[in-house]
Amino acid sequence: MAVRNFEYEDLIHVFRIANEALSENYTMDFFLYLWQISSNGFLVAEENGKIVGFIIGVMASMDELRILMLAVEEKSRRKGMGSVLLKNLMIRHPHARRVYLEVRCDNMEAIKFYKKHGFKIKEKIEDFYTDGSPAYLMERLLF
Repeated sequence: MAVRNFEYEDLIHVFRIANEALSENYTMDFFLYLWQISSNGFLVAEENGKIVGFIIGVMASMDELRILMLAVEEKSRRKGMGSVLLKNLMIRHPHARRVYLEVRCDNMEAIKFYKKHGFKIKEKIEDFYTDGSPAYLMERLLF
């Protein structure tokens, strides 16, 4: 498996994975916008030359990294790809002292994944997603 920066040619693959793995509906333009504002924070994972996952993070402040999305296609899960993407994102943002994200309260698989990587639930945010579902704010402090 290899992790590299997102490229324009990856768009259709990232879009497919997002639609399969995430509950929210995003447009291709939205992914291009995220690439534009955080090209160093938009990474893809490849296996045998095929994109199987991605992560998008942005620096929210001088020392805070916000993870916007992390998705791995279903048949490639539980192989460490999400962990490698997360680690690579944090390595590329060495000034981050706090990493945070929002996750659906009912997404137990993702919550377990983030807890395994040192994230803790900080608070519940009501009506966070477009369908009215709540989210947990999770964070990991890096010192």
